[in-house]
Amino acid sequence: MHKYFWKLNLFITFLFAISFVQLGAALPTVIVSVAPHKFFVNKIAGDTIDVYLIVPAGASSHTYEPTPRQMMHASQASLWFSIGEPFEKRAMQALQSHRSTLQIINLQQNLNLISHDHCHKGCCAGSVDLHFWLSARQAQIQAQTIAQTLTANYPEHAALYRENLAQFLKELQLLDQQIQEVFVNLQKRNVLVGHPAYAYFCRDYQLNQYSVEIEGKDPTPQQMTKLLSLVRSFETRTIFIQPQYNNKAAQLIAKEIGAKLVTLDPYSENYMITMLEIARAFAAQ
Repeated sequence: MHKYFWKLNLFITFLFAISFVQLGAALPTVIVSVAPHKFFVNKIAGDTIDVYLIVPAGASSHTYEPTPRQMMHASQASLWFSIGEPFEKRAMQALQSHRSTLQIINLQQNLNLISHDHCHKGCCAGSVDLHFWLSARQAQIQAQTIAQTLTANYPEHAALYRENLAQFLKELQLLDQQIQEVFVNLQKRNVLVGHPAYAYFCRDYQLNQYSVEIEGKDPTPQQMTKLLSLVRSFETRTIFIQPQYNNKAAQLIAKEIGAKLVTLDPYSENYMITMLEIARAFAAQ
């Protein structure tokens, strides 16, 4: 890993000198790590900035490493809205060695975070669950952080950012209400997932998340036996999986208990649609 980033540093050194010529007088570039935050920034910034996504569709932010080409593009950025993944720190160090003015904005700030005691190691950096965009309520705080940062850096667009933020907050509040309505008469509130990405979502709507993956790995035979006993006790017939993972253990459990597999993508950029899809899928299981 260290060798990879040493080579990456050399690559950035070479490309940094020519990137200004290549990109010309383009819009200011802002980096986001995951697609939902690209949606957030675009909602607030409109066409005033270029939002550059690091983790592409279909990839997991827990294991992703940026490519040299991505780092070249990212070398032009003035801001990075980070979530706390390990790869971010390594990439940021490489970028800041050539662009010391790059600002790192941690989107965890001011959030009601879920601790390691309530999530799996495979989804946490240190002691925090990192899927905090999967809460329409916590998303409002993230949107405010983004708007405040953009306003401070690009004050000429302050009025636009203020107006767009107000509209986005209304949309997120409506989304929260719509999801609450989906669950209003729900009896079965246990949710079985391949990868435990939904802790914030489940906290908001009084659901119980159970994961096939344990501490970032497939369950051992002993853990599998215990998990099978548990899921049979609440008679689940659905396991929710993600395209970012191989889901082999989830497939085995589904076959064993006669459950169906339903694919959801919490990393989708279509944030509003995806959140409602998650809610309706959980309610319909």
